[in-house]
Amino acid sequence: MALTRFRDFDGVTRRVSAQGTSRAAADAALKEKLKARTHLGGLELTRDSTIKELSERWLPTLTQSQATQDSYRQKVDRYILPAMGAWRLWEATTGRCEAFLRTLQATAPSMASQSRVVLSLMMGLAVRYDIIGTNPVREVMMPTVEKRQVSALSVEQVQDLRRHIDKWAGQKPGRASTLDAMDMFLATGLRPGELLSLQFSDVDFRMGTIAVTGTVKRDSVHGLHRQASPKSESGKRVLTLPLFGLELLRRRKAGAAGDLVFPNRNGEPMEPANFRRLWREARGKQWEGVKPSSFRKAVATLIERESGSLIASRQLGHSSDAITKKHYIERNRNAPDSSLILEQLNSRVTLVH
Repeated sequence: MALTRFRDFDGVTRRVSAQGTSRAAADAALKEKLKARTHLGGLELTRDSTIKELSERWLPTLTQSQATQDSYRQKVDRYILPAMGAWRLWEATTGRCEAFLRTLQATAPSMASQSRVVLSLMMGLAVRYDIIGTNPVREVMMPTVEKRQVSALSVEQVQDLRRHIDKWAGQKPGRASTLDAMDMFLATGLRPGELLSLQFSDVDFRMGTIAVTGTVKRDSVHGLHRQASPKSESGKRVLTLPLFGLELLRRRKAGAAGDLVFPNRNGEPMEPANFRRLWREARGKQWEGVKPSSFRKAVATLIERESGSLIASRQLGHSSDAITKKHYIERNRNAPDSSLILEQLNSRVTLVH
């Protein structure tokens, strides 16, 4: 029998014993019993556990959407574990984590940013269970990435692009849907997933509005499916359509076999990757820089010029206009005309002799 005194998590010191067929077996049994008493919530990790072992405990705790869980798992499997999976938790210092993330940033800046979020969440779990004292990722300093200025299509550019897509669509049957999709982007500012999930039952033809009620996405559990909610709570919105958008929906409904406005050939949700492929074919090299998200920027910038950034953010489904201004609205470099106000500062006066 092996005996010891152990101060439990509640602060009370108690006698703990364990038995074995030999002295060594009794000691081993006692250590296992003490190890179990130190585990909080059954995490079963210590400072000597590896990053890989931490990831295996962390991933099952996720409660985000399945698509987000899939994205996090991809960052773990593709970037984090190959580089640092064998590290002990005590070896994951701020300096070593920063070196890993800086190396990744040199080749894949966006993946480095996302991997930092995932790694920080993983280490945060270890902190919450008192396995390590602080989260080393929080203090990581990354090189400043030059901010890319938002550039939005002008009204004239949109019209030129539409003529280009119209010509492309007229060369082969079955291409008209891509032109209609572009027009619906311009009429609403929808995200691609929101557009592909749009249903005729979401349209109020009498009021001239659409309700944004879902998005199309793919994950490891459900495959390609229509999710019955948009990207975020603020994404649930009702948009009033311009006349060209309402007429487009009336025309498509007249020839529709199902409820989806932009289905695939089988009447099911269209794969977003297939839609992006069609769009790349339609735009050609002449408009290579234009993506479906470019239309959200065009819509947001035009609305901001006429009605302000808050109205633009509600059109796009953002919780505030901060994101809209940062990522979707092209900066207006024309200051308001204040010339008459400034004229009051004219110091020239008529001198009387």
